[in-house]
Amino acid sequence: MKAFPGKLILFGEYTVLKGGQALALPLFQYSGRWVDDEPRPAHSLQPFLAYLQQLQRSGQLQAPLQLQQMEADLAQGLSFHSNIPVGYGAGSSGAVCAGVYERYAQPAIAPDAASEYAGLRAQLAQLESYFHGNSSGTDPFISYVQQPVLMAGGQIEVAGLQPVEEKEASVFFLMDTGQPRETAPLVERFLSYYEQPVFQQAVEGGLLPAAERAVQHYLSGARDALAVEMALISELQLQHFAEWIPEAALPFWRAGLDSGNYALKLCGAGGGGFLLGYGKREWWEQQQQAGLILLQKT
Repeated sequence: MKAFPGKLILFGEYTVLKGGQALALPLFQYSGRWVDDEPRPAHSLQPFLAYLQQLQRSGQLQAPLQLQQMEADLAQGLSFHSNIPVGYGAGSSGAVCAGVYERYAQPAIAPDAASEYAGLRAQLAQLESYFHGNSSGTDPFISYVQQPVLMAGGQIEVAGLQPVEEKEASVFFLMDTGQPRETAPLVERFLSYYEQPVFQQAVEGGLLPAAERAVQHYLSGARDALAVEMALISELQLQHFAEWIPEAALPFWRAGLDSGNYALKLCGAGGGGFLLGYGKREWWEQQQQAGLILLQKT
């Protein structure tokens, strides 16, 4: 069965809200897939199906879903199983929506149909609104097209990656904080703090341009230059976004900056979930990285 990956925001969390770019990637380490040989699914899709059926009856359902077939399949024991952690901003609901769309949309917009991406994203956003009340459609879009995407000004496009210019001496990794979080209160906090001149200047004059440069260095394959921006982003977030960093992670965060061996940054909204790290390969290989998840080359 086809797997539908989670997602992670590599750069641009929060600054995308103020006109900056954000780069998000499919998170292939975690995924969901259809399973038809296990009678007791972890999560029932019946309430989701009922929501979609109500939209269809009222003529509001945008995606051309074959809901009668979906109802029959679920009655026969089909279920969607996922190991994407919930409450981590890793796209757990997005994977479900991508899986439903890919299996039941007739006709479905193809993952490589760039000219129809706006419509695809709108259809997927409506599906994911069941889980969040409101959705941009970004998470299910990434899970469905399974490509890096660049976001800016409310627009989204698949981002092409260039070959790495230098020998890859550094690696990306995830640190699991072990605590779920809710995105909405964290975003509200950011918008509230943004009204303070010092915080606004830190974002507009420091974090936003650093994130923009990091996006471009990543896309162009300039990994040495990327390491410089990662360290700067890490320092700025430690100084101005400390409330978004789980307290238990602060010593490890500071140790990376002090040693120069790695740098941590928020991964998505912060407040829990994953933290994203970028560290020297030599440092990674010399230590037992318990609790850290190596991200393979994307």
